[in-house]
Amino acid sequence: MRRLLIELGVPPEDIVLEETGTDTLSSVLALRRLLRLRPDIGHVYAATSAYHLPRCVLLLWLAGVRAKPCPPPAVSESTTQAHRWYWRLRELAATPYDAILIVFARLTGRLSDR
Repeated sequence: MRRLLIELGVPPEDIVLEETGTDTLSSVLALRRLLRLRPDIGHVYAATSAYHLPRCVLLLWLAGVRAKPCPPPAVSESTTQAHRWYWRLRELAATPYDAILIVFARLTGRLSDR
């Protein structure tokens, strides 16, 4: 995704990667903590695949990060329709699950900056 951002004209020094998350939710929470430590970061753009982008942006917003989507890379022609549907259906299940977890954490005060 870093390469994609550079191809879109973002200067490399303006790109801050979050590489500690092990899944989407942990990446969102790690990014939230990173932003608390880096007030110099102005804009956050989510860069991921097309099927995953809506969930990423939604979770970032729910976590209090004003994120915008980057244009996703083109889908490889070698990707089968079955594979594409698998990922779409996975996102369909994961999006409400992760959203509920973040909303619950915010409502209970458990969304910490640790």
